[in-house]
Formats: sequence, C-alpha cells, structure tokens
Amino acid sequence: MKKLDGGLKKNLLLFFLLFFILSHNTLSAQILDYETEQFINEIIEDISKVNNVNKKIKFKITSNADINAYVDFQNVIHINSGLIQHSEDYIALLSVLAHEIGHIDLNHISSRKKIIEDNKKYNNLSIFSVIAGSTLTNSPSFLQTSIVSSAALSNKYIDFTKEQEMDADLYALKTLASMNIYSDSIIKLLKKIEEKLSDKGFSKDEQRLSTHPYFEDRIQLIKNFRNNKNNNFNTYHNNRFNYIKAKFIGYGDNHNMINYLNEPFKTYAESIKYSRNGNLKMSLEAINQIIEKDYNNSFLMETKADILYSHGFTNEAIKFYKKNLEQYPFNYYAQIRIFENIETKELSLIQIENIFDKNKVLLYKHFNNKNILLKYLTLAQILNKKDWINFLNFYLNIELKDKEQIFKEIAYFKKTKDMNLFEFIKKIESSI
Repeated sequence: MKKLDGGLKKNLLLFFLLFFILSHNTLSAQILDYETEQFINEIIEDISKVNNVNKKIKFKITSNADINAYVDFQNVIHINSGLIQHSEDYIALLSVLAHEIGHIDLNHISSRKKIIEDNKKYNNLSIFSVIAGSTLTNSPSFLQTSIVSSAALSNKYIDFTKEQEMDADLYALKTLASMNIYSDSIIKLLKKIEEKLSDKGFSKDEQRLSTHPYFEDRIQLIKNFRNNKNNNFNTYHNNRFNYIKAKFIGYGDNHNMINYLNEPFKTYAESIKYSRNGNLKMSLEAINQIIEKDYNNSFLMETKADILYSHGFTNEAIKFYKKNLEQYPFNYYAQIRIFENIETKELSLIQIENIFDKNKVLLYKHFNNKNILLKYLTLAQILNKKDWINFLNFYLNIELKDKEQIFKEIAYFKKTKDMNLFEFIKKIESSI
C-alpha cells in the first residue's frame, strides 16, 4: 500500500471523523408531534408575514440535547429538542427561527455553495471539511484552521459565514422589532449556549476560528436593539409553548430540568416522566390533575392517550386520541394510531373497503411509516387487491434491491389500472 503524506493522512482522518459526526447528526431520531408542529408553523407564518417571505419554510424537529437549529443545503430548518427545552419563553424560540429564516430569505445557503464552487482548485477533502464544518453548527470548534489544508480558504470561508451570521442576527432582531416583542430570554439563551460550549472545551480564543461571531458581540447587538416599549408579549402563545416545553422535558433524558418548571407544567412533565419510568398509576394521577384544571386543552388528551398506549392499554388510548381529533381533525399522528389499530374481524368487506379508501391520505402523507404500510397490506389481502399486495410487498422490502432494479420494477407496477395505486407509485418514485 502506498504510504500517505502527513497532510493527506490528516485530511483523511478528518474526513472520517466529520463523516461519522455528520452521519450521526443526520440519523438522529425525528420527533413527530402535531402540537409542536402546529405551534412552530404559526410562528414561522408570523415571521414570514412581517418579512414578506413567500417561500414555503420547511422544518424538522430532531431528538438532540444540543441547543441548536440550523438550515441544511435543501433550505430545511432542523430544530433540536434541546433548543425547545432550554428556551425560557416562546420569544427565545421565535428569535432563533427568525435567524434561520433570515438565512433562507437572504439566500445564504446558495452563497455558501458558490464560495465553495469558486474554490474548486483546492482538494475535495478540504472542501468537504468546510461543508461538513458549516453544517455542524452545534460543533463550531471543528471549523478551525487545521480542518482545511488551505488556511486561505479556511479564513475566507470563516469571515464570509461570520458576516452571514451577523446578517441573520440583524434579520431576527428587525423581525422582533416589527412584531413589537422582546424578551431577555434571547440573551439568556445565548449565554447558555456559550456556557455549554465552554464546558465542552470551546474557548473564547477558538471563537475566532468559528463560523459564528463572538457571543459578546451578538449580545451587544441584541442590547442595542432592545426596546421595552409597546411589548406585545403573547401570554396565550407562551402558555402553549410552556406545555410543549414541559412535554419535551418529560420525554427527555435530563429530568433535573423538571425542577425549574412552574406549575402546572412541572406536574405535566412529571406525568410523562412517571410513565417512562414504568409508574402508570402516578403518571395517570398527574395527567388527570392537569386535565381537570385545563379540560379544554385537547393535547393533554393526546398525551394521556400516548401514556396509555405505551403501557399496552390500546382501546383506552384510542378513546382519548378520538377526543383530540374532535378539536384537531388534521392531527395525522392521532389518526395513524387509530388506523393501525383498527380491528377487521367483525367488519364487512364494504366497511373494510371504506376504511381502505378513507385513509389513503395517511398512506400518501406518511408513505415511509411501516405500520401504515403493513396495515394497508393486511387490508389489501382481505380485499384481494392483487396490484396493491404486490407493490406493497415490493416497497416493504425495497432496501434489499439496488437502484436499477427498483426503477425497473416501479416501471412495471406503473402499468396498473388502479389510478389510486398509480398516484401512490408516482409519489414513491419521486422520493427515491
């Protein structure tokens, strides 16, 4: 084997290190929660409205304890659960989302791509390191001079992205000013992030080599924009956010955070913690106590359903999922729970056919949900829908086939005369 020179060996080692971290970050579990998604969509809509943003802003919520959000190269905002858990109020979360929307609205991501394209004369490993480092915003210490073989490219990229980050900060602050809202929670959140990075060994001196500005500069910028006049702090929004935050803390691993919550949010988080620890009795006592005080909150019903479902009380859980759907009929996750647990033994073929047709929206929207696919396969078998049976069996085992074989078989399945199946196959094909 040919011996590698020191620089290339260092870059290869870095490549594998960054690839592992990037892969680990990418494969973090996505959190699917209708209440949180609805709340964040409303915040995004408000931010977009004051900034005249016409783009559709997409986001994903990820189970990750780091206090972070970032925009990927597809302009999708990734929101860590740690950000929600550590935001003191909804304005802290809103300010971070406004910052990320600023990156999208100001076309920062495409600009970052261009600066990398303009430096193609540098080796590919160096460019990959810059891309990976800029994506791993929760680990800014990776983007140091040693990461890239060319100090010139490194410094140019760092200066460029620092300017973008400051522009995004200004975008967020102007958004808050337009909405007439402000909270010291924004500064507290930044200080908390700085503290956690310091605990990981990321010193102030190393901030010079980070893609983000100095924390003290960002905090000073916030203070210069602070305006306590006409503060439209929305207590209703904040109450909703506190329930969401408590839910995330309850499901999280850092249960010490529960002690810092006020009531009724502390009891709400404890009900989830008790359930996760296997104590269903105390869990139900706590959640029932909250429901008695806030009986109009249908998302409490959904959480109670989740608790019952996780302990095997499926029929009881379905009742509470249905209660949530009375107020939120588009809660797909509650619909999925009900659909995947439908008993077909006592149903006629006509009733099963109706279930098959009625729930196609779930299949089309969540076509990678294995439970939905398996349920549809069962229904198709009962109804003897051979085209559906063959395609679902193929799709459930798609990971065992190479790409050429996948498209070859898809072309065959598209010959079906069932137009509903044809549309579903087209959706699958476009996602591959």
